Amino acid sequence: MAHDHSGHSHAVRADTDHGRLKLTLALIVAFVAVEVGVGVVAHSLALLSDAGHMLTDAAAIGFSLWRSAWRRARPRGR
Repeated sequence: MAHDHSGHSHAVRADTDHGRLKLTLALIVAFVAVEVGVGVVAHSLALLSDAGHMLTDAAAIGFSLWRSAWRRARPRGR
C-alpha cells in the first residue's frame, strides 16, 4: 500500500538529534539547579540525592552531545 506525500519526506535530518540533546541537557541542568536549591532550603536529602542522580544523567547526555558534534564534524567518507 504505497501512498503519495506530495514530494515531501519524513526522513530525520542529521542535526535533529543534536538539537534535541541540547534541549534535553538544558532541561536536566535546570531541574538539577532547582532540586539542589530546594533541597538545601528544605534540608531534604532525598532532593539532593535525586539532583546527584540527575547530574549523572546530565553527564551522559553531555557525552552524547559531544559525540554527536564530533561525528558531525568528521568528513562524510568515513
